[in-house]
Amino acid sequence: MMAELDRMKVPYRLADEGATILIEGDVVHKTRLKLMGKELPLHGGVGFELFNAGDFGMTEFAQKVNYQRALQGELTRTILSISDVKSARIHIALAEDGLFKRADNKPKASVTIALKDGHTLTPEQTAGIQRLVAASVPGLVSHDVTIVNEQGIALTRSAQAGAGGDGSARLDLKRDTENALAKKATEVLEKTFGAGQAIASVDVTLNMDAVRITTEDVVGTPGRGNQALTGVVVRERESSHDGGLPLGARDAASGSTQREVDYQVGKRVEQVVGQPGSVKRMQVLAVIKPQLSSEQIEHAKALVATATGIVPERGDVVLVQTMGTYGGNVVTPTGQMPATPSADVAPLSVATGPRLSSPRAIVSGYGVPMLLMAALCLVVGWWFGRGRKKTEPETPGMSDAERAAMLAQMQSWLRAPSKADSVGDGGRA
Repeated sequence: MMAELDRMKVPYRLADEGATILIEGDVVHKTRLKLMGKELPLHGGVGFELFNAGDFGMTEFAQKVNYQRALQGELTRTILSISDVKSARIHIALAEDGLFKRADNKPKASVTIALKDGHTLTPEQTAGIQRLVAASVPGLVSHDVTIVNEQGIALTRSAQAGAGGDGSARLDLKRDTENALAKKATEVLEKTFGAGQAIASVDVTLNMDAVRITTEDVVGTPGRGNQALTGVVVRERESSHDGGLPLGARDAASGSTQREVDYQVGKRVEQVVGQPGSVKRMQVLAVIKPQLSSEQIEHAKALVATATGIVPERGDVVLVQTMGTYGGNVVTPTGQMPATPSADVAPLSVATGPRLSSPRAIVSGYGVPMLLMAALCLVVGWWFGRGRKKTEPETPGMSDAERAAMLAQMQSWLRAPSKADSVGDGGRA
């Protein structure tokens, strides 16, 4: 574009680090029309406009190169029309035409795609680009089109990987199969018990072995009576032997007859090729939130088995559980909820000692050692107080009458019967 502007003698300047060409505003529309009329490869490379000006002196090799460039440019423009694609680049390796061709001489193509920020290509879009490129090149198939992103990560698989030769392809096939079956089972359960009331999970074991079975049968015509199948008679010969006797001495017993018949039968060959990916075994788990009886659980199992295609002879397993199985409410084998304990039945307490409900019971049960310790502390304190020096101020202590009254009160507390002792074992839990 800059070279064409120089030829047109239109002043311009570059901006945005060379990504934008700026010209005077009064001639911008006129210049755009002139540039579009010259069919410049403004975006996506050059296309079939290469052949607008015919050059009769061009060699056949140059014509092939121009055709390849034009085809790559047209495909690039088509892919750039996708809204998620920011830039694209295509390389096509065309098959060589010649008298002697190799068996692996097939066209191939590679596509490098840069996406816009925050956009991704879905598997359907990737497959659509493959089919687009394959349909534009003669002899090219979709599996021979490789698509990579700007990080160099392949978005497509080869034909060998699609046939089960790649471990990631096997995992993808297993995941897709499990997701599809789990979705079907969940939809059936939600329509039966309500939205968000059930969930299903499926584990599938796939058989990834490709099996080829060949059967050969003989095709003939039905025989007569109890005879086996016969074919079409193509030659019949009968010979007789008289044993060398004279003509007058010959009889039926002296000679022998030999008869040979040749049949032509057909052959039928039947070849069956089993593709990998068949279901070898299936395990389905469904968890339902509402409480169900045993009969209702069996009905739910039948629904899940029908929705996912369970085959019991194959070893498939269906398990249906309710949320109560893992919570506080447990469904009994009969489908009935367990009875709630009545109010008059006291729950079992963790403590095994007597139930203390009064201050006297507390004193009688646990206060005896504490009172003895308090009395001992008083005696020891009084003993050490006698040995203090006379110079220290003496603190007033208890008189003999007060001390005797306190001891008598303690003895009366200890001898008084508590309420817990009067009720006997009734205070124990």
